[in-house]
Amino acid sequence: MIDMQNSYFEFPDLAEVRDELVARVNELIAAAHGAGRPVVLVRTEHARDGSTWTLNMCDDDEGFAFPGTEQAQFLDGLDTGGHVEVVKTRDSAFFKTSLAAELARLGVDHLLLCGVSTHSCVAQTAIDGFAENVHIAVARDAIASDDAALSAALLEFLSDQMRQPIIDQSAALELLRTGDWPD
Repeated sequence: MIDMQNSYFEFPDLAEVRDELVARVNELIAAAHGAGRPVVLVRTEHARDGSTWTLNMCDDDEGFAFPGTEQAQFLDGLDTGGHVEVVKTRDSAFFKTSLAAELARLGVDHLLLCGVSTHSCVAQTAIDGFAENVHIAVARDAIASDDAALSAALLEFLSDQMRQPIIDQSAALELLRTGDWPD
């Protein structure tokens, strides 16, 4: 689960789908728990001193999601208890984080991605997962973005070029319950 934090839902397009997205993500988390599968919560945090900021954040002289702030917190109503947590400073959950090591420790080589934003953090994590030889599927009904056109293009890229299944909620739930990987 990627970046289901208050800061991302400050965008009006994401704020509109917040409650529905939380419900769908929680449904996936419950299915994973029911099948004894691990859940990894990924969130973004940046240091106030700018040392973890991206180039565009430095150009704008504006950071976000500082540790301990409301922006950095997971959304209210999200099931966040008892999961592995990974903190990142870039779009990819793999870039300079403990994610690959956590997956190896858990014996995981297949991931189902959900969260925000489709066109940035979800897509970049999927691309880097491919580079790490991790099988990735994307839960289409449990992702969201504030850029629909770019998101559609990136999902097409992930499907066509990375051969990563983009699946609806019922298929995602079935995958979590059975472990049967979609074609």
